[in-house]
Amino acid sequence: FGGQMNDPFHDYWHVQVHYCSSDTWSGTKDASDETGGYHFHGKHIFDAVVQDLAENFNLLEATSIVLTGGSAGAQGVTFRCDDFADWVLAQNPSIDVRCMPNAPEYYPPEVHTEGCYTRDPGYQNYLTEFWGRVEDKSCMEFAQENGVENVGELCGVTANFAQFITTPLLILSSHEDSAFSHIFGCEPHPGTPEHDEFRTEWMAAHSELVMDLMSEFPEIAFFAPNCRIHGIGINQGITVKEDETGELVDLSTFITHWMSGDGTKSLHANDDVNVENPSCPSALN
Repeated sequence: FGGQMNDPFHDYWHVQVHYCSSDTWSGTKDASDETGGYHFHGKHIFDAVVQDLAENFNLLEATSIVLTGGSAGAQGVTFRCDDFADWVLAQNPSIDVRCMPNAPEYYPPEVHTEGCYTRDPGYQNYLTEFWGRVEDKSCMEFAQENGVENVGELCGVTANFAQFITTPLLILSSHEDSAFSHIFGCEPHPGTPEHDEFRTEWMAAHSELVMDLMSEFPEIAFFAPNCRIHGIGINQGITVKEDETGELVDLSTFITHWMSGDGTKSLHANDDVNVENPSCPSALN
C-alpha cells in the first residue's frame, strides 16, 4: 500500500519473511528418506523469527501487530494465527493482535472435476503426516472431542477451519481464485463449455461459503471481489461494495475500516457473482 493516500499501515514497521520451507509455515518434519532428504520446518522458522523479533526488535512493545501473508503465506497465517496471538498476549495483553490472510485456501471443497487428486479424501491427512503439519489448536481439539475421522480435511483447509480462529480475522479471497480452481478444482481446459460451467459452479459455491461464514461468524471480516485472481493485495484498484454500508471501497479503505474498530464488528464486502466487476484486472479476466 506504499504511496497510497489511505495506506492503513503507513506508520507500521514491516517485517517480510521469505518462504522457503514448502509446507505453508506448518511443518515440523526432519529430513529423511521419506521426505527425499528435505526438512519441512516452516513452523519452527516462524517461531524462531517471532522469538528473534521479541528479543532483538522490541516486538512486545508494539501497540498493534497484524500477521499477514499471501498464498502459502496466507495459509500459514491461518495455521499460526491463534498460537501467535496467544503467545504475544501472554507477554503483553495490551497489544492489539490481528490476522489478515491474503488468498488462503478458502475454496469450495466440493467443487472439482472427477479424479482430482488434491481432493482425494486422504490428501490433507497425507500432507499432515508428510510435513509434520501443526494445524489450528482449537480445530484439533474440536476434532478430538467430536471424533472427527478426517481431521486433515477439517483442520487443513481454511474454508473448513476458519470458524475456529478466535483472533480478529480479515480474509481476502476472490470468488474465482485462479490458482486454487486449478490446483484444488482441477478445472477443465479453459475456453471449453465444461470450463464455463465449472467457473459458474465454483464462483457460486465460493460466494455461498462467504455468505454462510458472514451469517454464522459475523465477527470474521471478508473482502471477496468477483475477479479471477490469486491474491488481492497487489491489485489495489479493485473495489467492492461493503454489505453493511453500501459504500464502494477499495482494499486499503476496507482495511482502514477494519482497523478502526476492535476487529470483531461485522464488516464484509462480498461481490455479486452474477455481476462483472469492472475494477478487476482486465488481463486476468
